[in-house]
Amino acid sequence: MYKHLIILSFALLIGCATWSCSNNAKRIKNVKLISDSTEVAECTCPHCTIIIQPYNDFSQAKALEASKQLEGALNEHMKGLAVTQVKVLPNKTLTVELMNDAKTRYRASKILDQQQGMIKQPGDVVIGLTNEDISTSIHGYSDWGILGLSYLKKSNCVISTFRVKDKSQFWKVVLHEFGHGFLGLPHCPNNDSSCFMVDANGKPNLMPQRHFCETCSRQIPN
Repeated sequence: MYKHLIILSFALLIGCATWSCSNNAKRIKNVKLISDSTEVAECTCPHCTIIIQPYNDFSQAKALEASKQLEGALNEHMKGLAVTQVKVLPNKTLTVELMNDAKTRYRASKILDQQQGMIKQPGDVVIGLTNEDISTSIHGYSDWGILGLSYLKKSNCVISTFRVKDKSQFWKVVLHEFGHGFLGLPHCPNNDSSCFMVDANGKPNLMPQRHFCETCSRQIPN
């Protein structure tokens, strides 16, 4: 009987160890070979350096506030993501070449194309912030005013306060575009108004947004 108990305990121990190693292996993003016999994990979860680029009259103080709000939201809602550094760059001017043909607002895609060159290494995320109106081609319109735009998994976003009525909710737009740009999250498939990834569909209502819904949460590292 004791022999069987010993064998069973040993089997459980091996099983737990195997599960733990397998689970940890999923969390290791990169492994750097130091020598023939030594391996060191560079990181155990997705990590990023957030680069904030304010434009025109978007103040440094507001840019810093937005960066802190974003970092706090990531710590709360994306616990499997490590923010290694946050940089707020000096203000930059949006030139007339970045505007639409009518010169009434700025084309978000042109800003993103310009920002793409600011990404120097894996993990860099560039977030442009502006008070100016920005637009893109969507919903059958060639020049549709938007809150923000990002290229999926390109770590490149631009967000505008222009259409945000309650500026205290602006961080939710930043978090939304970060989800698109860095993690490649699509719009909420459930169209859940309380989910950060819900599509505004031209009628932004940020107040109900308070979390990532269960479906979107499953796509976030934890």
